Amino acid sequence: MTTTDAVTSRTTRPPIAWKRAPLGRTGIAQMAAAWVLATGVLTLVGLAIVRWWEGSAFGDADADLSRWLEDHRTERLTAISERMSMSSDTLTKVILGVVLIPVFLWLFRRWHEYAVIFGGLVLEVCVYGVSARLVGRDRPPVEQLDGSPTGISFPSGHIAAATVFYGGLAVIVFMQTRRRGPRAIAAVVAVAMPLAVTWGRLYLGMHYLSDAVAGILLGVFVLAVTRHAVLRTLPPDESPELHDAGRAHPPGFLADARDDDDVPVAGLHPVDDRGAR
Repeated sequence: MTTTDAVTSRTTRPPIAWKRAPLGRTGIAQMAAAWVLATGVLTLVGLAIVRWWEGSAFGDADADLSRWLEDHRTERLTAISERMSMSSDTLTKVILGVVLIPVFLWLFRRWHEYAVIFGGLVLEVCVYGVSARLVGRDRPPVEQLDGSPTGISFPSGHIAAATVFYGGLAVIVFMQTRRRGPRAIAAVVAVAMPLAVTWGRLYLGMHYLSDAVAGILLGVFVLAVTRHAVLRTLPPDESPELHDAGRAHPPGFLADARDDDDVPVAGLHPVDDRGAR
């Protein structure tokens, strides 16, 4: 690589791959099958909870936890819990969705990273919307502080969405780098934020613990399906997760910067004949 080529690789960003679809037909079919499976399983589990769990000692313990949290409410903890819950509100997700479109396109020059998070959120909403209404579980027998217009408790849509969103951010970091520091931070956020939302929803009296567990499991399942559907459309040299151990790091926003002129600088990608990464 000549000096001119090295300077060019450091100063030129490739065009956005507008026409490169982040999901193929197989991926869409997989997500559709996942919707059917997750909706069916959650509905059956929810109906079993309403019919058998709530009248058992386990169901009583579920309700007792909600009552204990209500008895230990304070003004300060209530304010904190409201903020935790708001981090996964529908309005928050819509705003973030609009803001992250240009950000992700500028950083990654493709739609795939965006599809991991918001494709997952769409799938999560579709599963939640049907299963929650079919189950129709009432909220815990405590005062609800959220003011939600719906009285549906199972599963927790807030917690499922938080798992998809913050877990999706971690998936994106893992797609872009093998560096331990960014991956460790992303993993901590992916675990901490859904747990914070879980605390907020339980403390505000909006869900039983069993609703929260179902929400987390739904979020993890949806994110795993969406991640697989998106990654399968990427060639191996565009994601560390798909790389062979002995191959070089792919160029990426979080990839390691190298002094070697044969390796592109972090965040800058050479343009191929198709004008895409």
